[in-house]
Amino acid sequence: MTYGPDNMPKPHIKPRRTHLSNYVFKLPGGTQDNDLWVWVDTRTEGGVQSTVLRSCWVPSVAQREAIAEGCNIELCIWGEAHPPVSVNVCSYPLGKAPSNDG
Repeated sequence: MTYGPDNMPKPHIKPRRTHLSNYVFKLPGGTQDNDLWVWVDTRTEGGVQSTVLRSCWVPSVAQREAIAEGCNIELCIWGEAHPPVSVNVCSYPLGKAPSNDG
């Protein structure tokens, strides 16, 4: 558990696999709990190809209650450079996508 400047406990919101996940980052020596599933979203717009790595993070019940009561979301970036990021709300179905094998 980590603590913020307000001395409140900050349990981590958990990343989850979704039906759109098509790549997994694995922590060397880690377990399945350390996997970060992402959707590698590659698009071409105006002749320019771009790639966005999208991951889905699921708050606990207590975190959802805190958000509903007015708490904010904190984005932490390790290091000294801040990459382009965004934080959104999504409703992708969680878990492995159903198989199309009859």
